[in-house]
Amino acid sequence: MNRAAACIKIIQILSCRDVVSSAELADILEINKRNVREYIKEIETAGYTIISTKGVYGGYKLDKRDILPSVKLNDVEKNVIYNGVNFLNQSPDFLDAKLFEESVGKLMASIQSSNDITPLAMLERFPLAMDKNKLQERYLILSEAISSQIKCEIHYESSNNTLRIHTIHPYKLFVYNGSWFVLAWNETVNEFGYFKLNRIDSILKTKYHFSILKTYNESDYLDSFGMKQNGDYYKVVLELEGLNTVMKERVYGKNQKIDIIDDNHIRFECEMQNKNMIMSFILSFGSKCKVISPDWLIEDIKNELWSTLNLYE
Repeated sequence: MNRAAACIKIIQILSCRDVVSSAELADILEINKRNVREYIKEIETAGYTIISTKGVYGGYKLDKRDILPSVKLNDVEKNVIYNGVNFLNQSPDFLDAKLFEESVGKLMASIQSSNDITPLAMLERFPLAMDKNKLQERYLILSEAISSQIKCEIHYESSNNTLRIHTIHPYKLFVYNGSWFVLAWNETVNEFGYFKLNRIDSILKTKYHFSILKTYNESDYLDSFGMKQNGDYYKVVLELEGLNTVMKERVYGKNQKIDIIDDNHIRFECEMQNKNMIMSFILSFGSKCKVISPDWLIEDIKNELWSTLNLYE
């Protein structure tokens, strides 16, 4: 780890912890303890205040009253912040919406006297059954564990309703199809896995550190379309009616392609994961969507529609 990366990592650790010892920082960064003091001096030179305490429980503590040095924003940067506020306030995936709105309000007050930000209502479609405070609690614990490289013990309910205990090394929090996940190394099975936050029954942050695997490459597990280690990709070809504009608004899968048949019909194709999710995606369009390929999807759709029809006969 180079000097700049080590300094940033120390700031991340101290920003979400109280007092961290020199030995603990050296262990996390995998460096010599004498290098820790050198990096602390550089961080202080950059404008941060770090308090050093001695004794058995001594260490370094970041003064969080002024974590970031003062900055001046230009008009373009101000507009980016305004747009970000509007976007995140409408996103059901953003767990810290209220705190974010308050924080940005303070920031905007220091940039401009007038209040140009109009709070927008949070609209959630099919919100999770789990209380949002519990979900946020898991998110915050995992977020801190990622920054500090601390192992967590979780009681996790699998899709077949089995509750199991796992010791995980959390690497990355991300949103997929409207749900929060954590990518983590699972000590129980010695491999990486994706864990849905709302399926975590309980979580405990342990006292044990973990080291990032040298072979780890995030792109092996995540990309802009979701979870790469989540099953095969299937090429799906559809013909849709009356949805020309709607289908152009989003990217639904890899190598997406849309061909115009006429003013009211398009041919849509892309590569998608997870057969059940593909089925749900197709059925959501009802009679406006016809599956061209693959053959297994055509048969599955037929069987599902017949089964649904039989419920009403």
